[in-house]
Amino acid sequence: MDYTAGEKSFRGVANTLGGGGLFLTGREISVRFRPAKHQSVIQAKGSVRYILAEQGGAVEFTEISSDDRHKLLRLIHQRTGDKRLQPRAPLATQIECDRCMSLAFSRDVSRGGMFIETTAPLPVGSELNVRFNLDQKDRVITATAHVAYNVEKMGMGVLFTQIGAEDLSAIQEYVASVVTLHKT
Repeated sequence: MDYTAGEKSFRGVANTLGGGGLFLTGREISVRFRPAKHQSVIQAKGSVRYILAEQGGAVEFTEISSDDRHKLLRLIHQRTGDKRLQPRAPLATQIECDRCMSLAFSRDVSRGGMFIETTAPLPVGSELNVRFNLDQKDRVITATAHVAYNVEKMGMGVLFTQIGAEDLSAIQEYVASVVTLHKT
């Protein structure tokens, strides 16, 4: 990778890469790197968040295009594999969230939880109540959930902690019908 710090240019190797940044030394820096041999070069600006003596530092991306951020996240997901316990189905619907500060939408849903797209995700461990529809039907699903992980400015993954048996069954039927539809 090539990077600059102030007026100086450097060449180095980043051993750790994540959707939010990479591990490298420096302060306010600009980086150019190829996350994989088959991918194009990504340019970003970043800020060093911490330094480990004689090892390097962690850089948080402060300026990166949304396309490049999504490329990184897709690559990381491909390399780490899908470790979900429950099958998921795409679900594009509005979410009513009692603690969300802005309008939220879902990306996908499973028996265990869902990903909620919001520019202001809640901290990991936060509890919230959600209400949403499946497949534009009249039935409203309600659940209590907690935030398992969040992706800054993108959203949060929530796990259902309390949900009625009928709502759980409706989600399971929805996921099964969508997964079956995609297999044919």
